[in-house]
Amino acid sequence: MTKKQSVRLICIALILVFAGSFAAGMINGSGGDVKVRNINFVTEDGINLHALLYIPDSATDSAPAPAIVSSHGYNNTAEVQGINCVELSRRGYVVIAIDAYWHGLSGGTSINVDNGNVVGDMGGYAALQYIGSLPFVDSGRIGMVGHSMGCGVIQNAALRAFQNNESNSQITVPKALLLTSNAYNTDPEVKELAYAKYPVNVGVIYGQYDEWAENMWITVKKGSEINITPKAIAGMGFSGAEYETYYKAGIDTPLTREEAIDAAKDNSIRILYSPPIDHPQVHFSSAAARNVIEFFDVTLKAGTETLPQSNLVWYWKEIFTFIAMVGFLLFVVPFACLLLEAPYFKAIIMSEPKSPIVVSDSKSRLRYWLIFILCLLPAPFLFYWAVGYPIDIAAMGRTVPTVLPANGYFQLPAANGLVIINVICGAFLLIVFTITYRLSMVKSGAAFSDLGVKLKGGLILRALLLAVITFITTYMLLVLANYFFLSDFRLFVFSFKTLSAAKWPIFLKYLPFFAFFFIISSLTLNSFTRIRDRKEWVNILLIIIASCGGYVVLFLLDYGALITTGVKMFPFVPFQEGNLTSALCGLFVWNMIFILPLAAVAARLLFKKTGSIWLGGFINSLMVTLFAVSNTVISTGTLL
Repeated sequence: MTKKQSVRLICIALILVFAGSFAAGMINGSGGDVKVRNINFVTEDGINLHALLYIPDSATDSAPAPAIVSSHGYNNTAEVQGINCVELSRRGYVVIAIDAYWHGLSGGTSINVDNGNVVGDMGGYAALQYIGSLPFVDSGRIGMVGHSMGCGVIQNAALRAFQNNESNSQITVPKALLLTSNAYNTDPEVKELAYAKYPVNVGVIYGQYDEWAENMWITVKKGSEINITPKAIAGMGFSGAEYETYYKAGIDTPLTREEAIDAAKDNSIRILYSPPIDHPQVHFSSAAARNVIEFFDVTLKAGTETLPQSNLVWYWKEIFTFIAMVGFLLFVVPFACLLLEAPYFKAIIMSEPKSPIVVSDSKSRLRYWLIFILCLLPAPFLFYWAVGYPIDIAAMGRTVPTVLPANGYFQLPAANGLVIINVICGAFLLIVFTITYRLSMVKSGAAFSDLGVKLKGGLILRALLLAVITFITTYMLLVLANYFFLSDFRLFVFSFKTLSAAKWPIFLKYLPFFAFFFIISSLTLNSFTRIRDRKEWVNILLIIIASCGGYVVLFLLDYGALITTGVKMFPFVPFQEGNLTSALCGLFVWNMIFILPLAAVAARLLFKKTGSIWLGGFINSLMVTLFAVSNTVISTGTLL
């Protein structure tokens, strides 16, 4: 990559970042008709709560509007609720999307609060009281929507509000609860709702292919069958409710929409929606968005439709944040190459060594592919075991044992499995590489200088410095996008976010384990996977397959079975007692398939530019650690 090419690509990247972020911000704020604010306040639990507040221009003190409290799921952040925030706010609802305690930019504490009790609402109650206090909000028309863990958040918050309201009528209570990708909170005997004695409209959106069906509803394996479960019976008040059909609680007679509007006045309607989606697709589904709009229009606006349900724009925000993310990722390698033009860093550059791998006959071809396939095996075979079911929600009193549980050093349960898999796969690749080098490559005339490892210590430190400068500069694009446009870089469940001050020490704790893997990966992809005298596109394709091929096969088998049968091929975490669901670690596979090929291509381009493994290994370590840490729940330690 020449200096001119680097500058050109950097300019393109910057245009994509800022044009995408600006456009995403415009969609997020409905073209200026909705004000979107970053807010922070200390809750009654003594914890800092961060949230995004959406205020339509139509919501005024003289014409207060209905409002929605929106809560994300485990290991997510407020931005994931963008589909609900955008579509509801442009229809006149005031919306507050929270970062639950221990998530995103909110705080958390390692001690119990609320008079010694754990805070099961994780900030949902505080958000409900906050939004109910706003003069432009009709406190008698407030709904709550949650996804997965967020359903526990809003149900616990609602129960807390109802109980407090008994002694203080000024406490705001919700009129409607909409649970997405989770079940009703029921009493221990699963006979009735935990909040059954309080009047509130309740709806459920549960995907036909939801990975958590058996885990959440207990007695069925398929999301399409939840209506016959004891939990559904407890929530609806009867068995076998038809999907997409309104009922009054405890009465199995279907209601027309008009009848449902009347029943909603008494806070007594129930409905189950069953779109053809899986667990995270609630964030990325027009069918689910229409269900959300319909439910709140009926329960909070007496059936009034400000806009037709078919009038949706949420996906444009996703498109534009994706365009910004493309620019963000595109910026990295050209900027690093431009820095290499500086005399201080130019000393890092060496001639690219020829690959020590020669495939010239059937014997060498067979050996190559056997080793290639062997190196693919540890990741898919061990990933579910390594990650396990990393649910560790201190506030809800729920912790599931994993291979590497959260502790004082490793505070991110959802990232700890990546530490295990990084160490195992990195060590395995290094062992196989070393054996092959000694037994085969050396005999074929390969030398140590062909590996791209040989670089004086001082130059390795220069490569590290260049990587850090590149990372910080790239990260500043994220900071600027967030500051000016309240935008991060994302598509669906793949995202990069800014880190809070409390997360930077945690970032540094995890960085060495990602560095261990990505430096070894930079070595093996460039000096072990790449074949001498093959066209560059062939080698690029080979390193992409080597980086994520095993995960792709795992994903296709697991989710192919889910789509065709309604149940995953590998529904449980292997080598663990208790039939722990593999639903969560299965979703992490998606992230591996997304990030690893990008890292592999970056490693290849920077090896080609510098002739060594170090710069690519360092940059990948920093970027992928950010990807892994920025959206991850903290389960141990204090974040005030």
